[in-house]
Amino acid sequence: MKILLVNVDSKMPNLALTKISSYYKSQGHQTGFAFSNPDKVYVSCIFKKNLPHARGIRHYYPDSEFHLGGPALWKPNILPDEMEHTMPDYSLYPDMDYSMGYTQRGCPNNCPFCIVPKLEGSFREHAPISEFQNPGFNKLVLFDNNFFYSKLWKEKLTHIRDNGLKVSFNQGLDARLMDEEKSQWLADTASYNLHFNSKTYYFSWDLMKNSEAILRGLQRVIDAGIHPRTLMVYMLCGFNTTREEDVDRFKKLREIGCDPFVMIYNNRRDDVWLRHFARWVNKRIYKSCGFEEYKNGSLSEIPDKEHSSLL
Repeated sequence: MKILLVNVDSKMPNLALTKISSYYKSQGHQTGFAFSNPDKVYVSCIFKKNLPHARGIRHYYPDSEFHLGGPALWKPNILPDEMEHTMPDYSLYPDMDYSMGYTQRGCPNNCPFCIVPKLEGSFREHAPISEFQNPGFNKLVLFDNNFFYSKLWKEKLTHIRDNGLKVSFNQGLDARLMDEEKSQWLADTASYNLHFNSKTYYFSWDLMKNSEAILRGLQRVIDAGIHPRTLMVYMLCGFNTTREEDVDRFKKLREIGCDPFVMIYNNRRDDVWLRHFARWVNKRIYKSCGFEEYKNGSLSEIPDKEHSSLL
């Protein structure tokens, strides 16, 4: 039997498709991204805007059994256990040199902007790292939504340390949960960006009501020995914060030496100011010119030198 796998819009290797591939290969079937006349078609779609295209793929294979899944459906659609709890087929991506997966699913926070509780439900432990860790890789990408909420966080970090793994906490960590013990354990963990070429610890600052707890947690992490320039803090903007609050968060993060990164809610395009602000922050243009200077000028006119007037 031939199983066609279609990755509609994910820029990185698709975890669900690697698990589907692994399951069918264990049954003696062929899987891949390029088959004519497949017996089954599995399509994974991440973003809702691409859902019409994903559904349209069915028409190219009218005689094939068709399956569509992914966050774009905005409803729970998990793999059967026999697929979910299997070693991903990393051979689908020949250039891939890291393992990836979830040790836990769901999230207890129920943030009003987040789809995770709707898709995954309440928090629960999911799988040990060993279930999806390729022994030939020393890099690990974790998609856990709230890593330190787990009571097994120390056990997981011990596994990462004892196996000499570099880890990327892809979804970000909750600074509110960082006490002195967790901060020290995190400081002793080799945490990197998604490309594994720079030490990076991802956190998030989404709601203004959490400001005090987040800043306190970030300071604990810094006090534990993590250099603030390795702290990338996602700032959700355009949801329920004002421009003044967005600027204030940016300033506070820069004051303690962290690296802010603006995440525009639903990739909004109706607010030109917000688009300008995101680019100014995310491209680190703030290091060479103030925001008003950037917003009112052209990129070619931006001076090379740094100056202290940020806004």
